[in-house]
Amino acid sequence: MTSLAFGSDGRTLAVGSARGVQLWDLATGLTRLTLPARSPAAVAFSPDGRTLAIGTGGSVGLWDVDLPDPARAIRNICEAVGTTLTPRERSRRPHDQSAGTGCRPAG
Repeated sequence: MTSLAFGSDGRTLAVGSARGVQLWDLATGLTRLTLPARSPAAVAFSPDGRTLAIGTGGSVGLWDVDLPDPARAIRNICEAVGTTLTPRERSRRPHDQSAGTGCRPAG
């Protein structure tokens, strides 16, 4: 059984299947997050899109799914560690992101 729900941002799709629940970024076509769930019967986002309810049999689990976009995530990491990314680390960022990640260039 597959269950689907669109996030309020219009950019995120939750897909529940036998493999769990995957959150897809519709703009990039990439999976942003996979949540463990046994045979989810239903998935639904809260109105603000920050929480996902997953119904499995006789129970419902709530998950915080307020994910930053990739560029914001990189900025948050750089700020948290207080350093720059190495050239190798920068090369591993999502290809659809510009070089302006918020980190100072290593060098």
